[in-house]
Amino acid sequence: MKALIYKDIVSIKKSLRTLALMLIIIGIVFFGGGLIRVFPLSFMYVSIILTGFFFGKDAAYNVEQYIIPAPIKRSEIVLSRYAILWAISGLGTLLALIIHLFDRGGALSIPWYVVLPGNFLLISLISSIQLPALYKFGVEKGRVIYTLTYILLFSGVSYLGKNKELLLNIVETISNTNTVLLGAILALLAILINAASYAISVHIYSSKEF
Repeated sequence: MKALIYKDIVSIKKSLRTLALMLIIIGIVFFGGGLIRVFPLSFMYVSIILTGFFFGKDAAYNVEQYIIPAPIKRSEIVLSRYAILWAISGLGTLLALIIHLFDRGGALSIPWYVVLPGNFLLISLISSIQLPALYKFGVEKGRVIYTLTYILLFSGVSYLGKNKELLLNIVETISNTNTVLLGAILALLAILINAASYAISVHIYSSKEF
């Protein structure tokens, strides 16, 4: 599985610079707008874009014809993709924790045990939907799904960025609930959604004929 992960990372090595630049620009915009705590959610873009790149490269070079005959389970092939997704979600969550620790006096005062599972859930959510769709419909139809997902996500984040009052209302609502219970629910949802997504992808990919 390590070889598969390495293969995916090498295949998009040049694109990583562009993604890094994109994150820097988004970070500056969010910092200037006083929404630095929302910045970790930008890792959703990274996971969505990388997922599209991975499947596009595999289709362009017909990678399956080399991987499938190899002595490796299809579940491990799928897991290698999810491992990258979870690593990106973990990085975004770690960044959210760092920002949370250094910005305790900010307006968005949400407990860390809500911030962590909440960020992981949100960052991995779109790709958890996107991956099974790509395994099911392939790259061509998957690109339509990818484009629509990207547009909806960009519109949602842009709307949130322009409506600070809405964001503050959400935070206030969270603060008035049982935050320990909320954190536990978010963590459980993150596990269930990602596990279900992985199981569906394995089922779809294992049933495919190449």
